[in-house]
Amino acid sequence: MEFDNSHDGELEPLIQIQAQECDIDQAITIDHLGHESAAVLLSVLPEVSGEGRELEVDVSAQVASGGPDEPAHGMEFDSPEDARAFYSTYAERIGFRIRNSKSFTSRVDDTVIMRRFVCSKQGRPSKKDPFDLTKKRRNRSSSREGCNAMLQVNRRDNGRWAISRCELNHCHPLGILPNPSPSVQKKLAKKPWELLVCPAAETHQNGLGPGGGVAQSLLEYFKKMQADNPAFFYAIQVDQNNCVSNVFWADARSRMAYSYFGDVIVFDMTCKRNKRVVPFATFTGMNHHRQLIVFGCVFMTDESEASFIWLFETWLGLMSGCRPVSFITPYNESIASAAAKVFPNVRHRFCKRDIFSKCKDKLLGVYSQHLSFKGEFKKCVNESETVEEFDSCWRSLLSRYNLEDNMWLQELYAIQQKWVPLFYRGTFFGEFFGAPKVETMYKFFQRHSITTTTLRDLVTQFDKAMMGQFEKELQADFDTSHTKPVLRTPSPMEKRASEVYTKTIFELFQEELSQSAGFLMEKVTDGVVSKYHVTKVEDASKAYIVTHNASSKCINCSCSMFEFSGIQCSHVLRVLIITGILTLPDEYILKRWTKNAKSTGFSCEDHSVYQNNSGKNLTWRCNDLCRDAIKFAEAGATSAVIYKIAKGALQKAFAEIFAAKKGSFSNAPGR
Repeated sequence: MEFDNSHDGELEPLIQIQAQECDIDQAITIDHLGHESAAVLLSVLPEVSGEGRELEVDVSAQVASGGPDEPAHGMEFDSPEDARAFYSTYAERIGFRIRNSKSFTSRVDDTVIMRRFVCSKQGRPSKKDPFDLTKKRRNRSSSREGCNAMLQVNRRDNGRWAISRCELNHCHPLGILPNPSPSVQKKLAKKPWELLVCPAAETHQNGLGPGGGVAQSLLEYFKKMQADNPAFFYAIQVDQNNCVSNVFWADARSRMAYSYFGDVIVFDMTCKRNKRVVPFATFTGMNHHRQLIVFGCVFMTDESEASFIWLFETWLGLMSGCRPVSFITPYNESIASAAAKVFPNVRHRFCKRDIFSKCKDKLLGVYSQHLSFKGEFKKCVNESETVEEFDSCWRSLLSRYNLEDNMWLQELYAIQQKWVPLFYRGTFFGEFFGAPKVETMYKFFQRHSITTTTLRDLVTQFDKAMMGQFEKELQADFDTSHTKPVLRTPSPMEKRASEVYTKTIFELFQEELSQSAGFLMEKVTDGVVSKYHVTKVEDASKAYIVTHNASSKCINCSCSMFEFSGIQCSHVLRVLIITGILTLPDEYILKRWTKNAKSTGFSCEDHSVYQNNSGKNLTWRCNDLCRDAIKFAEAGATSAVIYKIAKGALQKAFAEIFAAKKGSFSNAPGR
């Protein structure tokens, strides 16, 4: 895989400025973009004037008013969020507040199947360790009184949520909730993330606007993260009034994961589906087990094209300028325009799920009146294998449902190359038709019951959830290394695949190999380059063309599965077996799907670019050493014995480095 790094020099200031200390009133700004928004990259942010105290927002008081009904066993809701809103409204009416408690997930698909909401006075005060100085403690009495009031909802088979447990009695007095002060009332009227942005008409005393307390609390948390881990990075974007508009961050593990699996990137904004969830977006991908991984996060309140350019350039600079092979985003004109400018040679497409989701709103009448339309529409998009087939199916669909003049469908047809699989299947996206889809961030938030209180709390919750995700990857690595797959055939090809692929990918390959037995092969062109027609035994009407170049050992299929997914299709496997090639050629074993995917990361740096520029050379060397150091730390921490060995090796390496530096200084001119 090749990665375009033609913009490396242009992005270099982002990395250089990250290491500088700057005062908020004298912040270093970068005008790469030619727009009024300024990018302020903060490696270490000093204290900002003002109180800087974190505002605690009680989100239970922000839901819309519901009916006066009292909770009762068996009551149903469309979603757990609706159940929480109902319970919160009831609680506010009789005089108490609620908070989220436990949630359970299904062992089958990891989706949430139970949510519990409790009185804010549930539980007992936790005992504080007076010698624990790692956490800041505020001297205030606890509100916990051991109250048992709660409401629990479970997901039913029909998809609705029903109250399964309900306790209405409280162990404390109920009454009118105290009114907050006018200044707090003003802030409660806003969602927590809106406190990041300040109106242009107001005066700004500390560079963060009237929402400085919330923004500062978040940035102080980032400062602490960076103190604990120097490879942690964050950046903020401010508007022309010097108010925070967008905040981006990424940790060392994200940067390391990108070096292994940065070929396919998804800019995930699915958390915007739920208006009660913060406008949180992520750069995500998938590891060698097809599990969700995160390459960076952003709180985004300004969604202009200029802001997306700032975000993409900041993220790309952090990733050493290494561009992915493919880039998937929501259907958004501003995002598309920004992606074209920042990723000019990257295959960009829109998320098909996002477009189908928008279709439900744009074509609501059609979906409700014609139940068959949804299935036919998806079949037309997903199963068309030629341009002619797609056009014919599309026209037939519009004609049958009288949609020739529908503006939304005309708009989608005009951008067909950006979202219909037929037009982009020649590029690697790591997707497998029929296999489970990689989890979206919205589903990830649901599964981990991540809620919005303050921005800092949300980041903390998200970090804990990501630690769990990392543990899932380690468990999958262990399972792959210590379990032997069950082979279905005596084929050497299957045995070889079981030895190199991860468990998840081997199962997908094994299915293709099994299906290959159901195809017939006919040679239509002989010679150095041979062509074969491959058809199903039960249906010879649809033929796949497999081309094999004997001299170059190159083989490909008209279905382009290897180019799109990274494993060979059943059509190619059939040809290989019939022609006597019984072992899968190494050229067609994509390393990112193997057990050794993390042995070394992909490298996109052109070393010659840095030879004549000491500044860039220094930056590249620093980033390269950081990546190696993280690998060293992950391997060295696996056990106490290995840790001791790693620690000794590290101390020896430091001694050698310091000796070399001392020698260089002693031999310097003028010494």
